Amino acid sequence: MTRTRSIYALVMVIALAFPFVTPDPEFWVSSGGTRALWLGVAALSMSFLNRNLGLMSLGQLFFSGVAGYIVAITSVNHNIKFSTSVPIAIAAGTLSGVLVGYIALKTKGVYFFMLTLAVTLGLYSFANQAQEITRGHTGFNGIPHPIMFGLNFEDVNLLYYLFLLIAVVLFALCKFVERTSFGIALQGVRDNEDRMISMGYRVMPLKMIAFVFSAFIASIAGVMGVFYVTNISPDSVGLLRSIDLLVIVVVGGATYLGGAFVGAVLIAVFEAIIQDFTVYYVGATGILFIVVLLLAPQGLMGISAQIRARRAKLEGAAS
Repeated sequence: MTRTRSIYALVMVIALAFPFVTPDPEFWVSSGGTRALWLGVAALSMSFLNRNLGLMSLGQLFFSGVAGYIVAITSVNHNIKFSTSVPIAIAAGTLSGVLVGYIALKTKGVYFFMLTLAVTLGLYSFANQAQEITRGHTGFNGIPHPIMFGLNFEDVNLLYYLFLLIAVVLFALCKFVERTSFGIALQGVRDNEDRMISMGYRVMPLKMIAFVFSAFIASIAGVMGVFYVTNISPDSVGLLRSIDLLVIVVVGGATYLGGAFVGAVLIAVFEAIIQDFTVYYVGATGILFIVVLLLAPQGLMGISAQIRARRAKLEGAAS
């Protein structure tokens, strides 16, 4: 067994055993474990795009918000079963990725970043103003928990294991995509787009498929968020939530898929603890963000590479 697989196996053992070994499981399984998995999947959609295309998108909350609002509207207003509303919501969020990607991918760098942020803020404004559709700033509350295969996921442990299954499947799917010829081509576009064009590759379709795939992951995260919080409002897709997601990605390591979950675990646990000591937990999270970047500029997942690079530099200087 390789070192990487050994680490994956250890992480899975810890994740599976977590509800049984954590103190105060009623609190920590929900506020630490389940929340971290939900945020991790949302961050994964951003990390995949950044890792494989070098694009940092703040539009992920737009896709998750579209999916989340559709689940809320159909379940609360129309009593449609989740078996019908969830696939529709994910499909709608993914389709919105096609529309946004068609425009956003014509830009680069900071323009792409700002355009995707503008799309998310557009949804925030629409959700605030469209009272008859989104219920305005109050949003939807009391969204029922899912019941599947005779299991009521109102149970804290069941919801945790459902989210764990979703996270593992999506992470494995991202790793699989990266190993395909499509994934290798994406990395070529990331490293040198002009060279890929000169080699005869149609770059825009490659970028579009990757963008829509990230929207698909974000849409699933949107449904997970509705099931976890049992409500959705404009604040769920506001600027602060976009920044939170960006902090998670950067803290974990923006160029590592696993960094999405590492960052999510750190932020979820830190906020669960710090809220007992101060009401200024947002500011405390900002300080944590600064400290992590000062000590590990490549994020927590990049610490080992940082140590190896420093060690090689010292050995080179000594020789």
